[in-house]
Amino acid sequence: MSPTPSLVGRFVVEHAALALTTRQVSREQVEHALTPTKQQRTILIVICAYVLGILVLWNIPYVNIVLLPFKLVTVALHEFCHAAAGLCTGAKIKSITIDPDEGGLTRMSGGKWCC
Repeated sequence: MSPTPSLVGRFVVEHAALALTTRQVSREQVEHALTPTKQQRTILIVICAYVLGILVLWNIPYVNIVLLPFKLVTVALHEFCHAAAGLCTGAKIKSITIDPDEGGLTRMSGGKWCC
């Protein structure tokens, strides 16, 4: 016999209240835990600079030609990830196609559906 929703709800609330009362966390502890260190701050700045640079350079007409090989490598990695996921589910990879217009296709058959 399964417990009624009200009993389950009361049980969860009581245990949550117990956990909160036994472990008091101050505002300073939370702020300290969520504040990035100097190294983490530097990494976040570098990531933001890369993202901003890519967004700007991706759409400039002549620079766009220079970035084409990098875009195709990105598409290839994306398609290889599809192939790896297919192999993990037991699929047989038929082909991987990379389109020069920055598109790709991974054809596979078989495998087990995960969803």
